[in-house]
Amino acid sequence: MIEREKLARADTYLRSVGLSCNTDKTILYRFLRSRGVALKPVYWESFHKNVVLKFTEFFIVYLAITYLFSLAQDEARFIDTFFSAVFVSSVFSFVLSLYYHFQSRRNGLKDWSNI
Repeated sequence: MIEREKLARADTYLRSVGLSCNTDKTILYRFLRSRGVALKPVYWESFHKNVVLKFTEFFIVYLAITYLFSLAQDEARFIDTFFSAVFVSSVFSFVLSLYYHFQSRRNGLKDWSNI
């Protein structure tokens, strides 16, 4: 219960500084939190953890979509679609994690322990 209260305070704080508070409400975050994994909102998470989480989220969706579209092509192989999804997901997660990192620095967010 304390963790939920802290997340609610973090949402209020993010709204007060003008940042989105919906970035950590995805299915993966809810699933991991329901399994007992303590995840902070993305602006307070480490760069590396953000890369891993965003890669996982995007890879699952992107692979499924690109694989369905590749079925319509002749000579399409799953391995090509897989490596394409890995590359695109890697770039996406890296860029998005950089964005979160710079936004948290630019807005001078409080330490997570002070929320």
